[in-house]
Amino acid sequence: MKKIKKYFWAIMLLTIATLLCIYGVTFAKYVSNFVWDYYLKAKGFYLYSDYLDTSTVKNVNTLWQGESVYFNVKNHLNQEVITNYDITYTILCTINGDASNHTECHLNSKESNTEEITLASYEICINNTEDGVDVSTYNQIDCEAGEYDWVNQPVIKDHHFDVVVTDEEYELTDVTVNITITSTAPYKKILSGNFILHQGEIKEEDITLNYDNYDNYDRLIITNYYPVNKCVKVTWDSSKLIINALPNDFSNYGVDANDYINEIIFNIGAKDSISYIFYPKNFDIIYDVTEFLIEETSGC
Repeated sequence: MKKIKKYFWAIMLLTIATLLCIYGVTFAKYVSNFVWDYYLKAKGFYLYSDYLDTSTVKNVNTLWQGESVYFNVKNHLNQEVITNYDITYTILCTINGDASNHTECHLNSKESNTEEITLASYEICINNTEDGVDVSTYNQIDCEAGEYDWVNQPVIKDHHFDVVVTDEEYELTDVTVNITITSTAPYKKILSGNFILHQGEIKEEDITLNYDNYDNYDRLIITNYYPVNKCVKVTWDSSKLIINALPNDFSNYGVDANDYINEIIFNIGAKDSISYIFYPKNFDIIYDVTEFLIEETSGC
């Protein structure tokens, strides 16, 4: 095995040197990043995002109304390939161009454009037998002693930023915001994305839903365009979609016959957005916003 690894690195270094001579620095840098990513994977280090990558990703929103913009960070490549240790990273939010002289970027509802975060790894006990034992509260020792499976879980960390106008005479219509994430421990990796935001036709006094699909989860985004806070109820078919949230995340909630949450009641601020992650029970089906009903209510 050691000989195979030595041959791999020798061949890879020779490849980089050859490409550097033929194609120049740019392509060689691409190959170098590929090699580093291979090294990180060999160490079980997985740091990804649906909005950022090692090469800057363009995220375009032509219907932006000044609401919070969401992005995520995750510790897994898929449901099976997961980092089993904590990852520490910093986020830097930068506004590009002339708009930077009239606006500020605030991360995660704080008056700062930078923040350090720890993406904490965690494991749970899974009962893949047919003995009917509830192992949800088992620690690793009890789990393995009972010959159950101690399984690492994928983690998705949600973040958001707001573009805040600091110059009352400045009219903000278009803005490009760069988000750069740099892991600081235990290994270094840089992810970057540009969010190109254009204010489209202004919606007045409305509450809207958007539903985005990703590889292994979906996201529902609720936006309140009213100038006041609103108490709303969202319902869906829990035989199709499972929400990734806890009951105490809402003012109130309802469940189906199997105790799966199928409606939530919560307060949403004026000119603000809230998002929730959903997992389809059947990943072969692509769901959309028509699966949800929203209405104003009381009880928040």
